[in-house]
Amino acid sequence: MFTTSVASDWFPTSVVFDCDGILLDSESLWRKAQQIVARDLDLTWSDELAEALHGSSTDQVRRVFVEALVGADAPDATKRGQEQIVDTKLRTVAGEIFASGIELIPGAKDVMEQLATVLPVAVASNSDRETLEFKLSNYGYQQYVTTQVSADDVEDPKPAPDMYLKAVQELGGTPERALTFEDSVAGATAAQSAGTVTMILTDSEAESRPEGNGYFDSFEDPEFRAQITRWVEAARAAQADGSDG
Repeated sequence: MFTTSVASDWFPTSVVFDCDGILLDSESLWRKAQQIVARDLDLTWSDELAEALHGSSTDQVRRVFVEALVGADAPDATKRGQEQIVDTKLRTVAGEIFASGIELIPGAKDVMEQLATVLPVAVASNSDRETLEFKLSNYGYQQYVTTQVSADDVEDPKPAPDMYLKAVQELGGTPERALTFEDSVAGATAAQSAGTVTMILTDSEAESRPEGNGYFDSFEDPEFRAQITRWVEAARAAQADGSDG
């Protein structure tokens, strides 16, 4: 399944990928870590909470958990004490789960490699800098990436547009000509708010999927891959002509 509303003569001059859920099947592992920590803290875990935290950074999850534990109006000293406890639990549990290995999203590396032959590529992720570098280096993506932006590199991570704006700027591109890949509501909101052309990886029905400029359910979908090839060829032709279209 692949659909897009992008104009037929449009093509990208830069590309930005999300990481968790786009390059690596780590979003499900991160959700598992959140669930384990929530239960360890005697917090109620629900499908609604899981969906609300989809694509969230460690800091964002920590704030949600601490507020659930002590309340939004608790003294700052109380919050800080709980934040340290929750942060340690999240990082410890996630580290143990990730150490067992992460599956690659099928076809994602091939698409990144194809795009990187012509276009500058970045990764923008709500992971902290050290975790993001580990993922890209250990799973074979780093060789294709010109720059990467983590939650440590911007004041406001996703769903704010900051990291997409920063990534596109570092690639020397412009948002309206940047092709981005996302899978979560938070990530799609960030990419769309930044003004990029956003492809959403999803198997959800239209009424429940994030807002984007195109939708696909697999990087291996033939129609999707054909569109990637058309964009690559158009970008290559424009570069040969000395034009960005």
